[in-house]
Amino acid sequence: MATFLDVGLLDNFGVIFVILIVFLILFGLLEYIKAFGPDKRGLHGIIALVVALLFLVSKIATNMVKMMVPWFMVIGIFLFFSMFLIRMFGRTEADMRSLVADPNFYPWLIIFVILILILSLGNAFGQSLLEKGEGETVPINGSIDGQGYQLQPATEGTTSTTTTSFSTNLLNTLRHPKVLGMLFIFIVGMIALIFLTKRA
Repeated sequence: MATFLDVGLLDNFGVIFVILIVFLILFGLLEYIKAFGPDKRGLHGIIALVVALLFLVSKIATNMVKMMVPWFMVIGIFLFFSMFLIRMFGRTEADMRSLVADPNFYPWLIIFVILILILSLGNAFGQSLLEKGEGETVPINGSIDGQGYQLQPATEGTTSTTTTSFSTNLLNTLRHPKVLGMLFIFIVGMIALIFLTKRA
């Protein structure tokens, strides 16, 4: 049943939002850095519009933008509310600028950006590459019949990584105990490296 807050119809207009966000970001960057000199607003607008329309042609680029933009918005809102909470406890604007200028802040931001980029690439290419793969044949019930081996994919919802869904395979891989142990060791090593190389 349709409700007042039903936003399913907006999925059909997702491409328009992608064009707008690419156009606005690129136009803003060109106006800020003045790549073609000052007072070239028309040229910057044309370049930004052409690049945005090229994103419309490429479905992979559109899917990447659809995946990346909400996560960047989440990071931006998180940073805004964090600074808002810090200001509530009597910190000044100069303190906020020194906090943002802290060199320990940028490595974490770069890590989050790289993670979002990797997730976006996986979302754009993962399922198509999985469908193009030849797969691996396994014996049914551990025996070989007269026809030889047959492909028997695992059902959805299992912990197997041989399903037909890329997202299910990725999730099952990430929550495997060996992968979680490796991530834990990497995180501990990274934190130790940060604190051991930090100046007193």
